[in-house]
Amino acid sequence: MPLHFFPRDRDFWAYHCSAVAVGVMASTAIAVAWGFMVRLQVYSSLAWIPFYTLAVLVLRWLYKRRGGDSVPIARLIAIVVLYSAVAGMLIGACVTAAVMPLHLETISAKYKRLKVPVIPSEIILNKFIDEAPKSQLFVAVWGFIYISVSSSRRIKKAEVFNLRLQNNLKEAQLSSLSNQLNPHFLFNSLNNIRFMIHEDAQRADAMITSFSDILRYSLESSQHEKVSLHHEVGIITKYLAIVKTQLEERLAFSLHIAPGLDDALMPPMVLQMLVENAVKHGLDQLQGGGTLTVSASRQGQCLLLEVDNDAPSAPLQALGCTGIGLLNIGQRLHLLYGDLAALNTTHAGGVFKVGITLPLERAA
Repeated sequence: MPLHFFPRDRDFWAYHCSAVAVGVMASTAIAVAWGFMVRLQVYSSLAWIPFYTLAVLVLRWLYKRRGGDSVPIARLIAIVVLYSAVAGMLIGACVTAAVMPLHLETISAKYKRLKVPVIPSEIILNKFIDEAPKSQLFVAVWGFIYISVSSSRRIKKAEVFNLRLQNNLKEAQLSSLSNQLNPHFLFNSLNNIRFMIHEDAQRADAMITSFSDILRYSLESSQHEKVSLHHEVGIITKYLAIVKTQLEERLAFSLHIAPGLDDALMPPMVLQMLVENAVKHGLDQLQGGGTLTVSASRQGQCLLLEVDNDAPSAPLQALGCTGIGLLNIGQRLHLLYGDLAALNTTHAGGVFKVGITLPLERAA
């Protein structure tokens, strides 16, 4: 972005003009209060405005041009103090040179009436001494305020940029995690469909439809952080219809959804992953199969999801062994809810239980 000597930002000029107006009114008010050379002070203030504006614009240009954002604060303070000292003297000299030729005779006449010795060089010097310190102070104050505002804006922009990066990373991580369907499920489903085509073409057609619905849901859900419980339950029903072809009577499924929770929101594919985890590491490891129970209930302002399944007596190695198991779900919950969500597991009495607690949110 090109650096313009005259800023294009309207806010800059609004603040600058306001500060100049305050300075001019303050100087004029002091002159009126003292009742001495009010007209001279008014002309001096009007002459002071362009020189002061030029000085602060040069300071701004140098700050931008020389990369003032990266200069240590102690060095910046020293630079502003030095610059304001030089600029204040130059402004004082310019204002004195601009107004004194027009008012020197008037001032001399007033001094004579007051019986004060008239020394033109001393009158001019006094005017310079009156203008220079005031200008030095105003330039320094302007410089410190400008640097402070610029630093504050830079920090806010950096914070916004970092938040955008974090959100983009979060979205990428969520998309990556939610898109992971177990390849074993894909292979087994295709094999089951292949065998079913020869045994029952109509049932094979239904399996293909369910399989395509699951794949479509997996792809489409990656575009959304959350889906309704109703949609998630629908997809696990289709998933279990395919799995039941392989397990047959070894799989008994029970679903319990409390009334009024169909529109509750949850991360997509979470229940599907829990059910898949239960089948692969629980029921599929038992010769006689077992029961799989999925339930959803409300606890205060939270949604409680539970998946129970019969499992081998030996400790399950479900965490992370498939790459899409409980570790995947835990990461997604942390990304979406932070500490507001919880995932708990228990394994006792031949039953493996997973419980997920989420803030209760409703679909719009």
